[in-house]
Amino acid sequence: MIEELVRLGVRTYFVSPGSRSSPLVVAAAEHPATRCIVHFDERGSAFAALGYGRAAGSPAAWITTSGTAVANGLPAVVEASADGVPLVLLTADRPAELRKTGANQTIDQADIFSDFVRWKFDLPASDPGVDPLAILTAVDQAVHRAKIELGPVHLNCMFREPLAPSPDDSFVLPATPLLRRWLKAAQPYTTYGAVERGMAEPDLDAIVDTLSADGDGLIVAGRLRTAEEGEVVTALAKQLGW
Repeated sequence: MIEELVRLGVRTYFVSPGSRSSPLVVAAAEHPATRCIVHFDERGSAFAALGYGRAAGSPAAWITTSGTAVANGLPAVVEASADGVPLVLLTADRPAELRKTGANQTIDQADIFSDFVRWKFDLPASDPGVDPLAILTAVDQAVHRAKIELGPVHLNCMFREPLAPSPDDSFVLPATPLLRRWLKAAQPYTTYGAVERGMAEPDLDAIVDTLSADGDGLIVAGRLRTAEEGEVVTALAKQLGW
């Protein structure tokens, strides 16, 4: 999962570690292309990830353990959703068999962020019946939505014990031919074509004519994410003579 995120450009990780999130934390910390920033408070690390996304214009990942730790991320998620900031939420969870059993630090967290996320997926615990390629496609879809729809996305990751790295190969899923091909490649498993957005020339001309006919005017611009957006507003004002 971390390798695919790195291939997709997610290389900065804000981590509030806990036992259940050990697999994610170890994978992120050991990857040579990542930068991990550790903070003991989940609320603080979530806002730090939000700030990174706002400044960089690309998503960071927030890693936290299960239970109430996840709930501490809600304020940052709400702000990211309202402000259109890309953010990847990686929350560790107990496996399905421990849900609704009173297990420690186990809550119904798969939907905890409700409609404040652009996309969410409840990833199953490692099992021979789980296709690793399905995990890759879920990661690909999450990052795609975060970048295209500009907002937070949530991957809730179930893990069974043992959580620490183990030399025992019985916990390693066999590699299928497609998975081996992915392991040898350097590109993400799924690629999405870019779609250019714009207006038809006649529609654009009609808008310019309408605005020009009203004489002097005032442009009220909201938050400008890039210098280029500011240049576009300036060019519009010059074109209209305002």
